[in-house]
Amino acid sequence: MNLTADNLPRRRSVLSPPRCPSCGARAAWGDAVWLLSLPASRGRCRQCGTRYPLRRPVLELVTILAFAFLWLRYGPSVQLALVTLYASVLFLIFVIDLEHRLILRVVIYPAIALAIAGSILYPGMGLRRALLGGALAFSFFHVVEVLGRLVFKRPAMGRGDVNLAAFVGLITGFPEVIMTLVIAVSLGGLVSLVLVLSRARGLQSYIPYGVFLVAAGLVVLVFGGEIIGWYFGLY
Repeated sequence: MNLTADNLPRRRSVLSPPRCPSCGARAAWGDAVWLLSLPASRGRCRQCGTRYPLRRPVLELVTILAFAFLWLRYGPSVQLALVTLYASVLFLIFVIDLEHRLILRVVIYPAIALAIAGSILYPGMGLRRALLGGALAFSFFHVVEVLGRLVFKRPAMGRGDVNLAAFVGLITGFPEVIMTLVIAVSLGGLVSLVLVLSRARGLQSYIPYGVFLVAAGLVVLVFGGEIIGWYFGLY
């Protein structure tokens, strides 16, 4: 996943060997896995000595913990396989969007196809619920994109965010996609407000909205049933 996040935004093949982000020197294939290469490389490029980005160990640790949690939650099942694949896609999109402000078509289009096919096998989902969820999320963010161009005379949201919304809607389904949109919009608005008030960002600054869609999608994908049960239990 780290290797893919390094190569794809730079238009390199996924199978290209790892390189130092500083000097560009080719690294050993073993260095692609930060935790395994740590004893030998000490987390630095063996050519120039530059420390590798913190993202590499963080992503590996988060992925390890997430996969372990999903195994404990679902056990060996079709649902485990699909949720693990969806989570992997979302982790990858999160990293690339945060670092490069890109949601790559080479990632999101196959992911959408996977979600459509997976909905047929996913317990309790079905193709109809998935397509309704994907269509609703896509339409909502497409309207936001169009209105943003009309009101602000500049892109308020990228096409990649709209495509990502479609993928998230497909994997959460209808009506859970409504909760996903509420969480994503609320989280994005809250973080944006904090950044503007703290003057870390201005009103015209770009904020990668894909990361909020990813976070909301993951939460609803895994805990949607519990959240809905808790919410209706309040009344």
